[in-house]
Amino acid sequence: MSESPPDSVPLLLMRGIVKQFPGVRALDGVDLEVLPGEVHCLLGQNGAGKSTLIKVLAGAHQPDEGTIELGGQQVRLTSPTAAIKLGISTIYQELDLVDGLSVAENIFLGHEISRLGFVSQGEANRAARALLSRLGHGEIRPSMEVGRLSPAAKQVVSMARALSHDTRLIIMDEPSAALAHDEVGNLFRIIRELTAQQVAVVYISHRLEEIREIGDRVTVLKDGRTAAVG
Repeated sequence: MSESPPDSVPLLLMRGIVKQFPGVRALDGVDLEVLPGEVHCLLGQNGAGKSTLIKVLAGAHQPDEGTIELGGQQVRLTSPTAAIKLGISTIYQELDLVDGLSVAENIFLGHEISRLGFVSQGEANRAARALLSRLGHGEIRPSMEVGRLSPAAKQVVSMARALSHDTRLIIMDEPSAALAHDEVGNLFRIIRELTAQQVAVVYISHRLEEIREIGDRVTVLKDGRTAAVG
């Protein structure tokens, strides 16, 4: 495990989260606390509730019970758009990029940069280049078609898109699943650069060796409940 971040005031505080589906209580009073600049790992077997919890945090599901605080303020994450506006971005295992669009177009898809009412590709390319450089990947050309990129480069583009929303918290769902072994180290370098800028990361993985290397703290779910925190 890496050293814990210095700031002890929670960025995210989820308390008593309950989510029910017909015949299933997927979450049964789950708690989750994430600090600014922390990599908080979420563990649990299939069916433990991880996917449901991150969908609640991403605004895709609304909890039946419980509270969510962000930066000390209670919030309602009524949709993915609402979550993004509050600074929460999610990078799912299956990256939702459009192969036929450029890197810059993917980064700003849905919130295009415009000038005088028209999309400004030049401004978008400059802003995309700045975000990619912030992640240490200025070599990725904003004008390049995303379909020509490697899985690792596509993941960088997804992270740049998350940062384009002024993100405070990034949820990463099995981010190393499609990466070669040598690419995982680069992923961890990017994560450390983000956390150094006080961006928090919720990291979901089944690979314990990754958790030991990148995680600051861990929450373990079992049968829809918080089984352990450490």
